This record gives sequence, C-alpha cells and structure tokens, in this order.
Amino acid sequence: MSAFSNAIQTPFGIILPLSEVKGRAIVDALDKCGGNYRLAARLLGIGKSTIYRIARTYNYQSPRVQLKPLMSISRCKSSVDPRDCMVNT
Repeated sequence: MSAFSNAIQTPFGIILPLSEVKGRAIVDALDKCGGNYRLAARLLGIGKSTIYRIARTYNYQSPRVQLKPLMSISRCKSSVDPRDCMVNT
C-alpha cells in the first residue's frame, strides 16, 4: 500500500482514513516489539488474530536486525496494563 493511498487533502492538512491509521499503528507496534505479535497485540489491546490479519494486509515483514526488546511478555503480570510489562533498566 502506498503511504497516502486513501489520504484526503483538506485546508487543515492531510486526513488519513481510520483503517490506514490502524494499520500504521499496528506496524509501528510490531516494529517496536521486534516483530513479537503476541506482545504487540497485548500492548495495543487487540486480539492476536486481528494483529496477524492486519499485518498480512500490509505485507508486514519482521525486522531482520535483532533489536534489544523494549519489554518481555514473559515478565508481564496477568493484568492488561502495559506498565506492568516494563523492564527495569
């Protein structure tokens, strides 16, 4: 998909459709989580199947470079509060 395939130009600037914004948010979360779908879905508050479906729509490819993860899902409590998942540095 192109960067602004469905963008609407207004006097106030460019407005993106909600579907485009949602896709960009998911791809950004996946990048920041090092391609960890489960962690990204949990932090976004969406289901794993939803994140897989939207990532497939955007032809998402996991980062080839292994980045230091921002946080680890194994250290998360059962709560859905993302602050519970933060790693102390």
